[in-house]
Amino acid sequence: MKADTLKAFFEKRIPASALSEGADGRGERIPCNGTGVLADDLKEDFVVETGHLISLCDAVLAGTIQPCQLEQIASILVESERFLWDPRDPIGKRVSEVIYAWEAPEINYLLTRETVVKFRNLLLTGERSFVQEDWWR
Repeated sequence: MKADTLKAFFEKRIPASALSEGADGRGERIPCNGTGVLADDLKEDFVVETGHLISLCDAVLAGTIQPCQLEQIASILVESERFLWDPRDPIGKRVSEVIYAWEAPEINYLLTRETVVKFRNLLLTGERSFVQEDWWR
């Protein structure tokens, strides 16, 4: 997956199913081990908002992308110097919290359909509803 593919999804120019394609565009599904991820191809800055991350949650809940792909997507968002959000702003803080939780599920919460529902709620309301069972086992 490329950063410009992610940006195109956020801009609603491509469907969520395109996020599962390999970086070479041959339509091969990206495995959940981080291969095929490119973060350095945006030409200009792009501000990530809660709605963008909610659309990713919705894609997981619809079964279009796998929960584990959120880790790869978060890595692109963090590694790219072009995806921006302001963690000092209350809404930007939610964006930051979710992206960094997705990027490191081994020290945060498991990436499952159940936790994606809770991440979606966090993005919408700011309410944290995670329980011990959601944490890495």
